[in-house]
Amino acid sequence: MLNKKSLPAYLIIALGFILRLTYVQFINPISSSLFSDMNNYVSIADSINAGVWRDSHFFQPIGFPYLILTLKIVTSNWISWLEWIHIITGTCSLWFLWQTAKESFGKKIGLISLSLASVHLPWIAFAGLALAENIYIFFLTVIAWLTLRLVRDEKPKQAVLWAFFFFMAFLTKGTLVFYGPLFICALFYFFQKKAIRNIFLISVIMSVGLLGHGLFTKAKIDHFQISASAGGLNLVEGKCPLKNNTDSAGYSWLSPLYHQLGQNQMKRWDHPFTDSAFFTNEGLKCIKNNPFVLIQSLESIPFLFFGNTLWPVNQSRISWEMRLYELYFSCFCVIGLICYLRFIKSSETKREEVLVWVLPLVSIMLCVYIFKSEIRFRIPFDVWFIPVAVKGWGQLFRAKVI
Repeated sequence: MLNKKSLPAYLIIALGFILRLTYVQFINPISSSLFSDMNNYVSIADSINAGVWRDSHFFQPIGFPYLILTLKIVTSNWISWLEWIHIITGTCSLWFLWQTAKESFGKKIGLISLSLASVHLPWIAFAGLALAENIYIFFLTVIAWLTLRLVRDEKPKQAVLWAFFFFMAFLTKGTLVFYGPLFICALFYFFQKKAIRNIFLISVIMSVGLLGHGLFTKAKIDHFQISASAGGLNLVEGKCPLKNNTDSAGYSWLSPLYHQLGQNQMKRWDHPFTDSAFFTNEGLKCIKNNPFVLIQSLESIPFLFFGNTLWPVNQSRISWEMRLYELYFSCFCVIGLICYLRFIKSSETKREEVLVWVLPLVSIMLCVYIFKSEIRFRIPFDVWFIPVAVKGWGQLFRAKVI
């Protein structure tokens, strides 16, 4: 509800809307950067619209291509519609982040977190790209808000909504894959028998969703697949020495991080990238042949913040500004996170903070440790990193004063 006390927050949200509108309409329209992954999403949508299905359509999550497909069916001016969807969902993300941070950490931290999120350059930049990240950020902010509701109210409807939006996010990007199991285990640990009903509802809805995805892929490509098939190749990239891979179909795959690190030596495979089981086995072989890689993979966590630049914004007209922004933001974020973890032991709401704030951060770090890393994977999780960093800095300043 809009009142005098909340007016500053809504003015900041309005500023966030204006910044996204300006960037998308005048600085980087979506039509100006339809290459690489962006063009691939559009090509998948066009193929589906023509009734052509391939295994590669499910290499990455199918959700975003289906959004493009829907817009292409509805209107010939689909790019303009997508731009407005990104602007609006990006603005709505600010509201959900503000509400969650305010209710969990207090009004001051909520307002500071909102201020940072409204001008957060990576979020603004993703609004001008035909990538899944902007929609994914919206789903994650809704999940964060619903998590707080579920932890406090323990109502079944919150569990149902949580599971629904989690599955929608999973259909958009796969980097939250470990958050669901971690959240269910933590619910049982903290609430025990009281959580069984909500755990059951979440598990059933997620299972039905995954089964439905599998049946859908079985009908379209004659292969039962409960999720995107990129996981096997991601494991190979993260655990095998050669990072530049080419498959039997002639497709090449080199992650931006490894390109920036100069790890360009090519490996040719006699299987398609969509054969996730094969590549998973190959990744496990690399671990067996060199167990030290399990230690080396710890570097993937710092790579979420340092040592690489944000693709594809590093190829845009704001590449220099983004690089400078990411440097200072990452320093702010890491120091704030360390301070937050230092003081969480004495928090009176530790159970809530673990469920709402800590688990998502653990999940993304676990994800990049097991598979591979780049700053792009962290950006959507700034939904949680920003308020936690602000809270950590606040605790640091209070400790110095005391």
